[in-house]
Amino acid sequence: MYAQRGHAKDIKLPCCPENEQHPLMSSDSALIDAFRPLRAALIPAAYVELVFNGLYSGLYIMTLYALIFKRGTYGFNWGIFLALTSMYILSSIHAINGAVLVQFAFVEHGDTIESSIAYIAQPSLPRALLGVIALTINTMIADFVLIWRCWTMWNRNWKIIALPLTCTLVGAGLGFRGIAAQVAFVHDPLSSPSTFVNFGNAYFGLILATTTSATFLIVFRIYKMTQESTRESMGYGRVIEFVVESAALYLVALVVYIPLSVQGAANVAYPQALVAQLTGMAPTLLVARVVFGLSHLDTTWQGESTGIVFRGNGNSTSEQPSTIVLSSVSRSNHSGTKFEATHDV
Repeated sequence: MYAQRGHAKDIKLPCCPENEQHPLMSSDSALIDAFRPLRAALIPAAYVELVFNGLYSGLYIMTLYALIFKRGTYGFNWGIFLALTSMYILSSIHAINGAVLVQFAFVEHGDTIESSIAYIAQPSLPRALLGVIALTINTMIADFVLIWRCWTMWNRNWKIIALPLTCTLVGAGLGFRGIAAQVAFVHDPLSSPSTFVNFGNAYFGLILATTTSATFLIVFRIYKMTQESTRESMGYGRVIEFVVESAALYLVALVVYIPLSVQGAANVAYPQALVAQLTGMAPTLLVARVVFGLSHLDTTWQGESTGIVFRGNGNSTSEQPSTIVLSSVSRSNHSGTKFEATHDV
């Protein structure tokens, strides 16, 4: 769950034979002291993540209820349902895995500070990997959803999304490479943990680049479409606010997490706990504001109108795929003819 920075050996574990030394830790008090801040941060960080997972659970249940019973004329959207459900399950796995790690470190292996630190530094392989795999896949889903919104907003122009897509693909490779390095470290505790830690830092840096660039491209596209009219720009300003707010908390958590992770600070456990939950909460909040009518984007103007629309097969006669779209409809009356152009986000 949490990247370990120290490297020590020879602290006894309760699970080891009577006189056998654990190869990871050292009885050197300086090394023990180096792990104390991380050990002290684990319990409150686990509580923080569980609290946010509880908030996430309430948000997910309410959003799911609205998707089912407030679907209107467009029917149930399976694409949105699967994406939100996958992210919620993965975020919950990360939170539960962190709580179990704390339980084993402080209860099962909590006879002494040394034995507790030894387990924190090198938990069992499934427990060491479950959280990081869940977080990696979760962030990938969130990034691809954001890139898809950007791609459709720019009329499916692949050149526009080249930067965020490249960052996501490279980041995915680094993320899974880091997982492999962590497996190697668990099997060989005398090796340095710096390899998978460095891969993790690079991975989260690319996530930040993806989220920032894709959000900027969406906002710029909306602004570019509304330069001609002040009234239209004010209306689309709500859309810009809507898009930025959906990613703001996630971006803040990443900005705080990455420097602390690079420095190896024990307090990195707190922003990491937030990142694990906000990864799925941000897009879920986006959908919730839409389905509960809190987006304030259903204004109709004589010039251009903006709205969040759900499309699905349900009762609609449209053959469009099931998507959540941010529709920008341009209307002009010329010789009695009305033209409409719809851009999906």
